Amino acid sequence: MTEWHYEDAGERHGPVSLEEMEALIHQQSLQADSLVWSPGLPTWTALSHTELASHLNGLMPPPLPTDKIDDIAVRCLCVAPVLGFILESMAAGAMDIDFDTFLRENLFWYLTPILNIGLCGLDIYHLKQAGIQTHRFGKFLVLIPLYLWKRAKTLNSSQACFWIWLACFGIVQLAHMS
Repeated sequence: MTEWHYEDAGERHGPVSLEEMEALIHQQSLQADSLVWSPGLPTWTALSHTELASHLNGLMPPPLPTDKIDDIAVRCLCVAPVLGFILESMAAGAMDIDFDTFLRENLFWYLTPILNIGLCGLDIYHLKQAGIQTHRFGKFLVLIPLYLWKRAKTLNSSQACFWIWLACFGIVQLAHMS
């Protein structure tokens, strides 16, 4: 009899029997992206990548096609370095700080990371709503280029957002150096 462990709200639970795991799946206490472990698995694994996945059939619809996913957040994220620069300069203007001082002292630098992380969080929310498992790249939320690269790989889509983000980041860096 195989014993299973599962993660819920950052806590390990188990060991429980296969029958108990099936019950948790049918009660929808465990989802496709829930982390589980049993002897023989090298590490915590998404339930959908284990033998338990067969118990999800009929409970979870397949993910939406990628062309139907709300992608406004990731489109904004592509140009977030420039949007952040604009937001920072608007904050400097509101505080009556001249543009040269704004560029030299970079007083509002934190607004751009907040914008980037917020847009990533919104994108992850949209992906989860579409049924996409985000555990493979959601942990890269603060490393935006890596997040964009992993997102594109997972969705089998273009790496354009990754390259656009890097270009925008470079442009903003050049503006700060002038």
